[in-house]
Amino acid sequence: MSFDSSMLHILKFDFNDKLIGGKIRHIQQVDAHTVVIKVSGRTGTQFLLISAHPMNARVHFINQLSKGQKQSHFANFLLNHLARGEITHVEQIGWDRILKITINPFVEILKGAPKSLIVELMGKHSNVVLVEEDSQHILESIKHIDDTMSRFRVVLPGEVYQLPPQQEKLDPIQVGQREFMAAFQDQSDMSWRLIMNVIDGINPVLAKEIVYRTDTGTLEQLWDVFQEIRVYFDPERALPQVTVNSQDPYDVLGVSILPLTQIKNSEIKDFDTLSQALDFFYVAVATKEMIQSQRSILNQVITKRRDAVERKLISLRHDLANADQADQYRVKGELLMSNLHQVEPGQKQVVVQNYYDSDLRTISIDLDPQVSPSNNAQQYFSKYNKAKRGKSVISQLIADNEAEIEVLGHYCLSLELSQTLDDLFSLRSEFGKKGWISDKSKRKNNNQTAGTFRRYISPDGFQIYVGRNSVENDLLLRRVAKSQDMWLHARQIHGSHVIIRNPEKKPGIPMPTLLQAAQLAAFFSKAKHSSHVPVDYTWAKYVVKRRGVGFVHYTHQKTLTVEPKIRQTEVESLDMYEIESS
Repeated sequence: MSFDSSMLHILKFDFNDKLIGGKIRHIQQVDAHTVVIKVSGRTGTQFLLISAHPMNARVHFINQLSKGQKQSHFANFLLNHLARGEITHVEQIGWDRILKITINPFVEILKGAPKSLIVELMGKHSNVVLVEEDSQHILESIKHIDDTMSRFRVVLPGEVYQLPPQQEKLDPIQVGQREFMAAFQDQSDMSWRLIMNVIDGINPVLAKEIVYRTDTGTLEQLWDVFQEIRVYFDPERALPQVTVNSQDPYDVLGVSILPLTQIKNSEIKDFDTLSQALDFFYVAVATKEMIQSQRSILNQVITKRRDAVERKLISLRHDLANADQADQYRVKGELLMSNLHQVEPGQKQVVVQNYYDSDLRTISIDLDPQVSPSNNAQQYFSKYNKAKRGKSVISQLIADNEAEIEVLGHYCLSLELSQTLDDLFSLRSEFGKKGWISDKSKRKNNNQTAGTFRRYISPDGFQIYVGRNSVENDLLLRRVAKSQDMWLHARQIHGSHVIIRNPEKKPGIPMPTLLQAAQLAAFFSKAKHSSHVPVDYTWAKYVVKRRGVGFVHYTHQKTLTVEPKIRQTEVESLDMYEIESS
């Protein structure tokens, strides 16, 4: 759900309360579309975010300025004209997504007429424009629009500012029943698009909510439902909330000023203010985009590496097939030794019976005429030994590359199970150490003396740790798990290592805790989409680390078959676990 005029209607009351009379202290440009204005006023310091992003245009308060942002032309221009200026007026233009902030310049520095900062939140046409209040001349804008880009108006310094084209719609606060009913009287199809086009301040989600609640389809019920909805346009009665996919905390489905009944399989997060809800929503949107971007990059790294290893394996197997010809050198050497009496000095070739052949066919053996027959045999033995050594090296290279394919399979699973940016940066750091990718994550913890694991608390009070990737799986086993802890893993399937901490050295782990840990092991495995997954469990003292990342050998195991899931009542935390020195 995008930022709409009903949200701006509610926000303007908060803006008036906290911004009017305030002084502009700093202006920072976050990116090409977004600025943040620091304002000191009677209610304290406020940070107003203004974004003309084509997909995420919005205006609301945030908690603080971003760190390390560089200044830009637009931010510097605004500072030159508005620094220490006093905000005197904040208004919404009608029911449009246009906010006008009027500022009196700081007279000791810059005398002149008041300035207006006009925020146009119009999707891809969004803009932020600084205008001289008296003359209405444009001083600067975050986007320059010339006559080749728009046939309606030009937004350039020196031009007279014009409002975007207006639409004639019903005022959602002022409209009465008679006018409302008349607007829909002759309409056969009561679609959400029609409602949005007739009534101001209604975006697609609100229009769909009205249609969803109007089950009879009568005009009378449509009016009743509309009255239910517009109650929330009162800032005192608005209920800011964000709807989140219950399966993915970063998949935000919408931000709203009222409860939405049309969205199913979701969780609701309530907020005290609309600015808080909007900040949460758009941070989640940006995080989701970053997660998708990082996941795509790392997936390409794995795919590229796997393709390279598979090509190398094809070449090595071809070399191994050639190395298998080594036996031919040995056979020729032995046949020469058995037939030295048939070879004359200086002879270039000899034909002998091949008693290694089941049909005893003859074989032609090339000779070096410069050396004796016995030395020719020794040369063949030397070639055999050299080829045999090469075969051993090639076989080891094949084994190493096959092991790397296995490791890449572990990384594929780690990538699939990565749910946060921290998960992905941890994986990227691993790839960086292997030289597969430039590691720009700047992670501080590179000495592997601590690990950040998924942590859950079982119904019986046991701590359950889950590795997020192959390195953490190794850390869990080598540095965290004690002999009395319980270790779990999906049977014969790539997956996370799971440890149930047992500091009191109890002789057994309660079944509810075992079931929860087994379900986590199944969920964080390649079989997470299966209905039933076998999970092995055994005491950590019976688990031995094998060569290679994530590989183990274990005994004394038992098996639980469980459904992969994380219970809704479980609360996950990512804890930095300080690993004890060994």
